[in-house]
Amino acid sequence: MKSLGYVGAFAAGAGATLLIGASDPYAALDHYAQVVSDVDSYAAAEVPLSSVVTASLLGVTGALDPHSAYFPAEVWTKLRRQEAGLNLGIGATLVKDPCGLRVSELEPWGPAEQVGVLSGDCIVGSEPTQFDGVVGTVVQFTVVRDGKPRDLAILRAVAREPAVTTAVLNGVVVARVAHFHDPVVDPLVRAVPTRPPPRGMILDLRDNPGGQVDEAARLVDRFVSAGTIVTVRQRGVFDKIIVATQSRSDWTFPVVVLVDGETASAGEIAAGALRELHRASLIGMRTYGKGSVQRLFQYDDGSALKLTVGHYVLPDGDVIAPGAGLVPDEVVARPAGPLDVRSPVAVRAAQDPQLAAAMARLSR
Repeated sequence: MKSLGYVGAFAAGAGATLLIGASDPYAALDHYAQVVSDVDSYAAAEVPLSSVVTASLLGVTGALDPHSAYFPAEVWTKLRRQEAGLNLGIGATLVKDPCGLRVSELEPWGPAEQVGVLSGDCIVGSEPTQFDGVVGTVVQFTVVRDGKPRDLAILRAVAREPAVTTAVLNGVVVARVAHFHDPVVDPLVRAVPTRPPPRGMILDLRDNPGGQVDEAARLVDRFVSAGTIVTVRQRGVFDKIIVATQSRSDWTFPVVVLVDGETASAGEIAAGALRELHRASLIGMRTYGKGSVQRLFQYDDGSALKLTVGHYVLPDGDVIAPGAGLVPDEVVARPAGPLDVRSPVAVRAAQDPQLAAAMARLSR
């Protein structure tokens, strides 16, 4: 029999699910060590002890919340390599053509579109394999359009919608905030007219997966002059409280926020705080439901643990629980298919019932 000391070395982590409600946690660890010892000694088929422990660790996060996860060493190594050297093309579908390679489709917000490549363009003197590579590297090629060649160089990157896009319709600023990974407040401030001031804003947070919570709080702060925007609450540490600050540049015009089932994390925090601070109403569908704080632990054996270590608390003390997102003040079904965020805003308002409902609310 292998030494139970080896088993006990893993028991502190792997037996965590047994500790919940236990009056003597060390007894639970002893119990875990005994179970592993019996498996090690008597199982009909010998199983490597490391496999038993890994399965136990995977079970630990299964007993927690959907955003916690344990990654064995080989899985975490693979994920890190994928992240560091992501293989991708230029954001275009290329098909063989008598002219060389024809661009048949462009990925929205992709690198090719960003440098002016159009569907129907012909790429000459290149092979399809030339366009697959590692993110952050450059691919050079020649595009022919209307018989005129043009040399291009594209930096391979993941396609990502700009954080902020704006338009004005009937005196209302329609501000699409796609995510909070990049600065939001500064570009939005530059886009909002001051003379004449808008009669309202529609803040479109649909499909917003989140990002930097501090940037979401900065956005809320532009609309409110006092009050708690969000509290970060973790076990064993003092709460981090983000409060609004009064400024002469604060926006006082009415605001309506559009949300849906893909509005998550920092997007939900911004929407929930604006409503609970009495600055906005929500229109759309119930949000995703993610108000948790994650921390990454990396271990000497190459494994890693993504653990929920706290929660974001909204101004009224509400926590956005998993699967229980924010319910809008006015429930309106979203349009079928992907959101149209690139057509003229007047066209979108005629085809998007949620956007139309927001315009109607600001007209009351």
